[in-house]
Amino acid sequence: MLTILTTTNKNDAILAAIATIERLSELVTVEQDETQLSNTHKIIVVTDTSITSHLDWDDTEPPYLFPELEFTQENLLAMIFYKLGNHQKAFEFVSQENSFYNHLLIATHLQFGYDINEDMYAFAKAESQHNGCIVQQYGAGQIEKDSDRLKASYAEAIASAPNDEYRVFTIKHFVNFLLDIKAYDEAEKVIRIAMPKAISTDAQNAMRTLLSTALMAQIKMPYDKNALLEVQELQQASIAFYEEKELKVNAGLLLIDASEIANFQEDFIASKNYINKAILYFKEVDIQEFLGEAGLRKATLLYTWSKNGSPQYYKPAINAFQDTLKVFKRDTHPQKFADVHHNLALIYSEIPVSPEEKPIWTAFCASSFKEVLAFYTKEAYPYENAMASHNYATALMNFPEAKLHNNLDKAFGLFEDALTVRTEKKYPFERALTLLNQLELYWLMHNEDEASERKKYNQMVEKATSIAKIVNDENLIAQANQHLNQLKNLKTILN
Repeated sequence: MLTILTTTNKNDAILAAIATIERLSELVTVEQDETQLSNTHKIIVVTDTSITSHLDWDDTEPPYLFPELEFTQENLLAMIFYKLGNHQKAFEFVSQENSFYNHLLIATHLQFGYDINEDMYAFAKAESQHNGCIVQQYGAGQIEKDSDRLKASYAEAIASAPNDEYRVFTIKHFVNFLLDIKAYDEAEKVIRIAMPKAISTDAQNAMRTLLSTALMAQIKMPYDKNALLEVQELQQASIAFYEEKELKVNAGLLLIDASEIANFQEDFIASKNYINKAILYFKEVDIQEFLGEAGLRKATLLYTWSKNGSPQYYKPAINAFQDTLKVFKRDTHPQKFADVHHNLALIYSEIPVSPEEKPIWTAFCASSFKEVLAFYTKEAYPYENAMASHNYATALMNFPEAKLHNNLDKAFGLFEDALTVRTEKKYPFERALTLLNQLELYWLMHNEDEASERKKYNQMVEKATSIAKIVNDENLIAQANQHLNQLKNLKTILN
């Protein structure tokens, strides 16, 4: 629904313009009382002489800022149809001589991913520094994509904003850019600085939502309970805001994230409720990709349950993950495709089956891990590659003996690959986990001669000893000490 906020003087002219289009009055309401706008998000403001559009804080259209337009019936109808999503109809009311035409053209190209050429970019930038940034960031086609250039452009746009509301709106999309390039820490700092400047409830919610996203992206094991609680509180406030405005897509996307946070907190009942609610919302609006996202979260939840004392959920989790592959295909969503296969590989390696069935499941497991490592290469995704390598190596330790190769040797090589990424300085906790699993592998491996046995012994002592130096986790250190005690007993035999 679209609302036009106007003055008494223009009320009749607006109603007359709407009446020229059959049944348009069913989609547009006209209000003179601003207090009636609390539950709407598409707003056009008409004064005695001008037409302006409210800022779209809820990402229901491209964040392109239209200039103040002269009030004419044609301009009003064009703006109405643009806001209603009927772009083709909007162009029927403006000629190419009207500068509004160029603005509509650029906004439409942004909406549908059509190419934007240099002339269109030059026009947008000349009219508004904010729009120049938006075209650089979101525009397809000939526009050069340069992070440093875009950062500088955003700095100029933020500094030249006419007021704090517009300034925070530009900051919102600058933060989106920072999140896209994975500059999560910088994004968090920018948001915290900007939050006091957010005056309207829409602006405050936008900053709150972005902060939850930036913080969630920085969460790593072991999970910090206070950090999880902060993200949870931000999410709940934003979900309530979107539900009140009946923005089910926005609420549903946050419910997916809320389900993951609840999972981290081991509140599995809450996690299930959040994801089921998200699925319900996405079914109502019939958005398959978002349904896929929600299905992925539900599959993850079922997998988590299966690992926490409910093995009956392993096969439902497999079915749920495989359903998401109908949406997240290798050629259309390669990263999601890899993530789904990572989860499937883990399930295939863990599911309790009979010895007769084990070779089949291990074949599935190896196939899925190959899909993961084909996408998450060490060069492009070192952290994810190390995680997959670690998990594949751990799975190989429990594979049946292979005829064509040694699974334990292959596992050892994968652990070594993971350790080149999981360094003491960058990822101490993850390194300790890999070292502990590799120590378990050492005990399974056999050497042909005494010299090799002594070499292995020295490597094990070195790696077990290093764990206490890089982490403070009592559980991990205790596990390392168990290995050291076993190694002391082994030393007497070697001597």
